[in-house]
Amino acid sequence: MFKLVTLDNKIQILTEHIPYVRSVSVGFFVDTGSRYEVPEINGVSHFIEHMLFKGTRQRTAKDIAEELDAVGGQLNAFTTKEFTCYYARVLDEHFDLALDLLSDMFINSKFDLQDIDRERNVIIEEIKMYEDTPDELVHDIFASSIWSGHALGQPIIGTAEVISSLSREKLIEYYKTHYIPDKLIIAVAGNIDHDVVMKKIYSVFEKSEGTSPARSMIAPVPKRDVICRSKDTEQVHLCVGAPGLRLDHENIYVMQVLNTILGGGLSSRLFQEIREQRGLVYSVY
Repeated sequence: MFKLVTLDNKIQILTEHIPYVRSVSVGFFVDTGSRYEVPEINGVSHFIEHMLFKGTRQRTAKDIAEELDAVGGQLNAFTTKEFTCYYARVLDEHFDLALDLLSDMFINSKFDLQDIDRERNVIIEEIKMYEDTPDELVHDIFASSIWSGHALGQPIIGTAEVISSLSREKLIEYYKTHYIPDKLIIAVAGNIDHDVVMKKIYSVFEKSEGTSPARSMIAPVPKRDVICRSKDTEQVHLCVGAPGLRLDHENIYVMQVLNTILGGGLSSRLFQEIREQRGLVYSVY
């Protein structure tokens, strides 16, 4: 059974007690992603995700990298189109350390100019890596085509041109606008006590304040197109798609069953016909 509490400053705290484990997972979910970025700063959410690992007023980047490793824990993050997550997994006895580390990163990151310039190069190399991974790139091309002109069609990681031009001022402005209490959910699951977790989180965030401006949530209009991008690779990656059902549609589970029949596994019709019977592909779904 999970419990959800909203603090006075609008931070939401979600906990689930799992008594039969000795571990705890802590996640800081920030309501920001590429969907909320204008083209001139596309990729800023992902850039900020990187920067929160580059040092705080109390910890160096090396300290952040080593502290949970030293106790056998894990620390990582990821950015999506609609949210950014920072998370840690530790033994239950190290929950305080995980919460302190994530909170320090969230509140006290320095955004040092030298670190920004260094990480800028890292992200540009990451963009090149995706360009060299056509089985992932094809889905970004598809999204940019079917949702052309809408923020949901933008790549999460941004483009090399935009990343090269993002200034420290733009990063901090976006950070201060979106990394605020009413855009934060803290989720904790594992061998924890809800009341203890509440007290510890409250003691860290009780003085945090700020609300974000209203967002314009315009739904994308699907568009028809055929996009071909030539790359010097041994295989062709093909992605075909069309509008489906809303997640809250009454037939959403019917569509999921249909998806499984068509391409959900080794026995699916696409796999059996195109790979097994014809030998034309390695993977299809």
